[in-house]
Amino acid sequence: MMKKCCVLIPYYNAGESLLHSIESIDHEFVRPDVIVVDDGSLKTKAAEVIKHYNGPLTIKLVELEQNQGIEHALNKGLDTYGRDYEFIARLDCGDLCKSDRIRKQIQFLEKENSYYFVGSWVDFIGISGKHLFTLQQPCDFDEIKKKMFLNATFTHPSVTFRSAVLDSIGTYPTDAPAAEDYAYFFKIIKKHKASNIQESLVSCLIDPNGISTIKRRSQIRSRISIIIKNFDYTPHAFYGLVRSAILLHTPRSLSILLNKYLKQGMRKTSEF
Repeated sequence: MMKKCCVLIPYYNAGESLLHSIESIDHEFVRPDVIVVDDGSLKTKAAEVIKHYNGPLTIKLVELEQNQGIEHALNKGLDTYGRDYEFIARLDCGDLCKSDRIRKQIQFLEKENSYYFVGSWVDFIGISGKHLFTLQQPCDFDEIKKKMFLNATFTHPSVTFRSAVLDSIGTYPTDAPAAEDYAYFFKIIKKHKASNIQESLVSCLIDPNGISTIKRRSQIRSRISIIIKNFDYTPHAFYGLVRSAILLHTPRSLSILLNKYLKQGMRKTSEF
């Protein structure tokens, strides 16, 4: 019999941050299982961390012998357990679920039968725990499709989706280094409706050693390739391609400032 929900967490040398993430998962509405995939950790193994968990959730551990990358870790978890559940939620080590995150996203998908994928707004916090900003992702599906060419319209650790997506779309692409989520989002919205709950349901840690920082150029190259693959000749598609090309050749220290001006242009293109 298919269970209601699982939370999929990839792990690589993350230590106790895994425990903090698991302990944040709400379990009053439904008690989700937690699928932890250790991507060949060389330092602290996930198994060493999990043994200190004394909470009510069932944890299922999948271990890869060698580090293969987050997309392979996610796919291993999905291939091993994904189809055992009606809904699959994502979370990363160090990120925290807000109260009722699981309940609100499952209830949305149960009410909106034509929707297969839902994210939320996200609070971003620094290493010190200080709130930095809230990313307010769009909820309207047409707006989501347009703005996907400019930036991911979902924040990966905040999404929950129907496991039926695995049969209609498959698992994460493995040909988009450091941008597997962006590629997967594009595949999903081409076939299924998606939205974002207009409320912060997850707190995400900004890690200076995260993928978006240490693999920035590789990530942007992948994003350009993904945009070209999905190009539909709309103003947003042209603008997104130019934007990514500019960012590829712009130092990160300048890209934040440049982003402010690009967002002004994004608002203007939404008028088309």
